[in-house]
Amino acid sequence: MKHFTKLAGVALSAAMALGAAAEAKELRLGTITPDNTIWAKQAQGFVAKVAELSGGDLTISYFGNAELGTMADTMKMTLTGRLDMWLGAVPALGAVAPEMSLLSLPYLFDSPTQAGCAVPKIMEPTRAAIGKKFHLLGFSAVGTQSIGAKEEIRTPSDLVNVKLRTAPLKTTMTFFGSVGANPVPLAAAESTAALGTGLVDAVDFAPTFYVATGVNKTAPYFTPTRHTYNLGGLAVSTKTWAGLSEGEQKILTDAWAAAMPLSQTVAQVDGFEAKMLGAHKKSGGTVVELTDEELAMWKEAGLASWEAILPEIRGDAKGYLATIQSAKEGCAP
Repeated sequence: MKHFTKLAGVALSAAMALGAAAEAKELRLGTITPDNTIWAKQAQGFVAKVAELSGGDLTISYFGNAELGTMADTMKMTLTGRLDMWLGAVPALGAVAPEMSLLSLPYLFDSPTQAGCAVPKIMEPTRAAIGKKFHLLGFSAVGTQSIGAKEEIRTPSDLVNVKLRTAPLKTTMTFFGSVGANPVPLAAAESTAALGTGLVDAVDFAPTFYVATGVNKTAPYFTPTRHTYNLGGLAVSTKTWAGLSEGEQKILTDAWAAAMPLSQTVAQVDGFEAKMLGAHKKSGGTVVELTDEELAMWKEAGLASWEAILPEIRGDAKGYLATIQSAKEGCAP
């Protein structure tokens, strides 16, 4: 009898272990983030924190470097539930929730620090704008958008008739069109080839992507206009989010808060951008040193373009912009 009881106990323990293993969940996260960048390090820190907080019961398989497709492709996969999670930038988010495009208004934020302070305050209004299209787990830092070109660019007038790669966003396309450039909307991953064939002569990129992808070798003149502070976020498929328990949802939320607080990631990205530009100069590239007067010209042109941009944004553009402006109050420039 004792022998039978012992065997039964072992069998029960094994069954419980198998049951626990069966209950473990693995989610798939797709991003175009290049390897060996601060973005990849941040994302992998989030993945590790989820495993830690769940004790291994909830894990994330990370697919970076556009392994699963472009930013637009993986966003579509997430919207349809074929992919559980997506990490990317505002251009793809704005294609789904139009109001979010306003986060890419030229010179909306006075500094990365101000963006890091203000944007977390608009989480709930942003989720309201998104509705049930996806669950926004949190915002992420992408970096300061500037211009990389085959020839030196110093002022807005230097862009007249220049074929410039931009994200497919009304905000940036309208801005560059307003100064006489020819905006060419392209996926970021297509930019190197486009520069090589002459489809474009310049790109609108953050320093990290500009250097990490090798675009700087074809377009060696980097002009730090810092016209947009580019943000991103982590989207969870509505289907996936609904299939998680409240405890699992809390693990994801808590892991994001611990690993990816925006003010922290903004500072990390800002520091990494400086290193990338240092590497660019070391390899023979040029970082154009703009004067205060030239920077003022860029800002004036950017702010002037808002009037044309706002009517082009679907949804409650004015209301969402007012929310952002209100969130900036109390945040240092």
